[in-house]
Amino acid sequence: MTLSDPAPPQPTQRPESRLAMQGRVLFALVMREMATRYGRSSGGYVWAILDPAATIALLSFVFSQIARTPPLGHSFPLFFATGYMAFHIYRDVSDQVSNSIQVNVALLSFPRVTLLDTVLARFILQVMTATLAATLIIGALVFWSGDTVALDFGAILLSVGLAALLALGVGALNCVLFAYSQTWKRAFSLLNRPLFIISGIFMLYEAVPAGAQAVLWWNPLVHVTALMRAGFYPTYEPTFVSPVYVMLFALAPLALGVLLLRVLKARMLDQ
Repeated sequence: MTLSDPAPPQPTQRPESRLAMQGRVLFALVMREMATRYGRSSGGYVWAILDPAATIALLSFVFSQIARTPPLGHSFPLFFATGYMAFHIYRDVSDQVSNSIQVNVALLSFPRVTLLDTVLARFILQVMTATLAATLIIGALVFWSGDTVALDFGAILLSVGLAALLALGVGALNCVLFAYSQTWKRAFSLLNRPLFIISGIFMLYEAVPAGAQAVLWWNPLVHVTALMRAGFYPTYEPTFVSPVYVMLFALAPLALGVLLLRVLKARMLDQ
């Protein structure tokens, strides 16, 4: 090629799509959350497993002193684990998502990081963590309990998915409400405590009186815990469960939370 010849055209690089860029941002936020919350603490992920395991052990010991056999099967730990871990996924994920913006305010100064990115990053990490803990704990109990189980992966995955969706909806809305009102944050914590008792962890929905069933049915977590148990106990068929109701219950606060995150973005950053 001589000096007079034109230079060959350089290959043009296609601009990164917005979806790919946001994916990279989200991945970076998840890795940062993982390093911050689990990489710097003593024990790291071990505590995410020991905490629910200790709760299940305590419940099993107390109730084994009261009754000879659980409502399903012969193992108190397995019975409580199948109910508690479904509830734990909701509670753990919603708690972390609710505080996602407040603990990541400094990151929002970066132009590519949005409020919704911080919410989704915490949601993804906590769902993976809680699901891993549930898998290890329930898997170990199935192996050691000796109870006859027939895994229905459809029911198990649906239970986990509904618990996660419900946690995302509640957490996304609370992200906004917590930023504006510390009173609501304390009130929500107080109102959330009875859910541990009325979400089907200790007993089956079918075992309570009809009047109580009419009230408990509206608690979406009762449907979630019943689905999880149906995934392990082949003789248990919770006909009252309505996945559509749980999805609608979860999508309502999620839609409102996302809308408020977009509308009130500037005011929230000034808090």
